[in-house]
Amino acid sequence: MPPAMQTLEWTTLPGLAPYDETLAAMEARAAAIAAGTAPEAIWLLEHPPLYTAGTSARPADLTDPDRFPVHTAGRGGQYTYHGPGQRVAYVMLDLNTRGRDVRQFVCALENWVIATLAEFNNPDAFILTDGAGNNRFPVRAATDAAETATPLTAAEVRALLEEAFKIMSRARAQIRQPLDSRAQVSISVVDTRGAALGLVRSPDAPIFGIDVALQKARSAAFFSGRFAASDLSGTVTATGAPDANVRDFVGRSNAFFGGADFLTGKVAVSNRAIGNVSRPYFPDGEVAQAPGAFSRPIAQFSPFSTGLQSALIVQNLVQVLGGGNPARCTFLPDTPDGGNRLQNGLQIFPGAVPVFRGATLVGAIGVSGDGIDQDDMISFLGAANAGLRVGGIGLPPATIRSDQTFVRLSNGSNVRLRFVGCPFAPFIDTAEQNVCQAL
Repeated sequence: MPPAMQTLEWTTLPGLAPYDETLAAMEARAAAIAAGTAPEAIWLLEHPPLYTAGTSARPADLTDPDRFPVHTAGRGGQYTYHGPGQRVAYVMLDLNTRGRDVRQFVCALENWVIATLAEFNNPDAFILTDGAGNNRFPVRAATDAAETATPLTAAEVRALLEEAFKIMSRARAQIRQPLDSRAQVSISVVDTRGAALGLVRSPDAPIFGIDVALQKARSAAFFSGRFAASDLSGTVTATGAPDANVRDFVGRSNAFFGGADFLTGKVAVSNRAIGNVSRPYFPDGEVAQAPGAFSRPIAQFSPFSTGLQSALIVQNLVQVLGGGNPARCTFLPDTPDGGNRLQNGLQIFPGAVPVFRGATLVGAIGVSGDGIDQDDMISFLGAANAGLRVGGIGLPPATIRSDQTFVRLSNGSNVRLRFVGCPFAPFIDTAEQNVCQAL
C-alpha cells in the first residue's frame, strides 16, 4: 500500500449540511488532497430537502419547481433529491496513488457500499434523534476504562444490538394480534457506569420500551457490579442528607441473602432475579412468606411505596411535584463522568442480562416491548450470539449467574433465584424449543 493511502479521514457531519457550503468545502479538500497537503477523506452527512440538477436535467421535468431549492451540479444525469434521513457519502480519494482506472474505481465503490449495507443497514431498525437529525444514542465504546480493564468496544456494542435485533425479528410476539406476529422491541446496551452505548428499536415497538429497555440494562449492570452496595449506601436526599429510605436496603439485602455477595459484584444478576426479590412475598405468591430483599412488607406495600424501586425516585418525584425538572431519577453518587448508574430509575421487570468478558462485568443489554419472556430471550440470545460473532464477550459464566443463588426460607427450605425465562415455541420461522438451554 503506498504511504499516501494509509491515512483516510472519516467524518460524520452533524445536523443537516447546507449544500453550497458543503460542495465548496469538498472542492477545497479535493484540491488539498491533490496537492498532497491533506489526507484523503470520506464525509458522511445529510442535506436539507433539495434537488441537484445534472447536465441532462430539464426544468420541465419538475412538476413543482418551487417546492425545494435546485442546485446545479457538474455531474451527469438529471434531477436527484436529497433530504433528511438520506445518508450521503462524499468520497475524496487520490486516484493518482490508487490507480486511474475509472471502471475499477466505480466497482470498488459499489462493493464498499454493498458490504457496508450488509453489515449496518436494516430497514426495520429505528433510532432516536435529538430533533436535529442526529442519533441521540449512537453506537460508541464504553466510558468506564478507569474501572474496567478491557471495556466494551464500539464493534462489540454493535454486535450486541444487531444480534439481539436478529432474534427479535424471528421471535413470536406475546402481546400482538394477529397471532404469530413477530415481536417488536427496543434494545439498549450500557457499560458498568450505566452510560448508554447504543439504542435501537423496531418500527412498532411500544414507546414506553425506549425508557424501560435502558432502565433494564442499567439495573442488570448495577446489581452485577461491585459498586451496588457502596452506591446505595451513599445515596442522599434532594437536600444532600443521607437517604435512610434507600440506604436501609443494603442491610435488608445482606440479611435476606445471608451475606454481602449480592451487592458487591460476586453474582451476575439478571433483571428477572431483581424482580424475584422485589415482591412483597418471597417466593412470589406464597402468602405469609417474608418480603423479598428489595420490597416493602405487604402491610406497607402500595403502588406508591413498593420498596427500593420507589425509594430511589421519591426525592426526584417531590422535586417534580414542586415544579422542578430534575435531569435524572435517582440521587445515587455520581460516576466519574458525572452521571449515575441508575440515572432513569430501577426496573424490576425481566428482559436484561449482564455482559461479561470472561469473568469480568463489562456492561449489560436490556430489551423491552413484547412480553417479558420474549424480552428475556432476546437479551439472553443476543448476548450469546454476539459473543459467538466477535469473541471475547458474552453471557456471564454459568457458575456465577443469579440462578446459582439460593435463599433460605424461615421453614428451612431453599429457593433458587432465576436468571432468564425463555418462552415456549419462541420463533415464527422454526419449531425449535428450549432455545436458551445449555448456554
